[in-house]
Amino acid sequence: MLQVRSTHAFHAAETRLRTAAEHAGGTVLAVSDMAALLHFGVPEGKAPPAAAIALTLCFNDLYAPLLAADVRFAAFLPLRVAVCEKAGGIFLEAVSPRECCQALHRPDLEPLAARLEERLRKVMESAAVSAASFSEPHKPTEDQVNMRAALPQRVDCKGTKIEDLAGTGNVDAQGG
Repeated sequence: MLQVRSTHAFHAAETRLRTAAEHAGGTVLAVSDMAALLHFGVPEGKAPPAAAIALTLCFNDLYAPLLAADVRFAAFLPLRVAVCEKAGGIFLEAVSPRECCQALHRPDLEPLAARLEERLRKVMESAAVSAASFSEPHKPTEDQVNMRAALPQRVDCKGTKIEDLAGTGNVDAQGG
């Protein structure tokens, strides 16, 4: 298991991992908020567990040779990085690609897995350290917008806008 302690707050982890993956030639395919699963089954009155998210990372140039060598790697790829809030701080954790070779009984593929593990560790360490580690300024992209609490432009299938529902439905000011 790969584990890196972050010097940043939990809420900054997603953006930092996206940026670090982009710098390393990868992409973030999905982000899963594990809060709903963490709170499931917690008895009432007991404190809920700490927060966690999981990011699914893709490195096409390193995945292709592993899959070509043994298609069973599809069970482990794409890799996921968990961001966990624990008592000791914020940790980034992922399964080691070398451990995947051991699970598949393919020690001959460890050199390919080592390259992937090196890049994954680099991404995790870059995301965990200070902002000065990034050589170029952050360029925001559309997929970095958090839409969890956004209001849609249309609120029903008829095309009604929020503005149409406000007030009396008439124009408040007649103008002039």
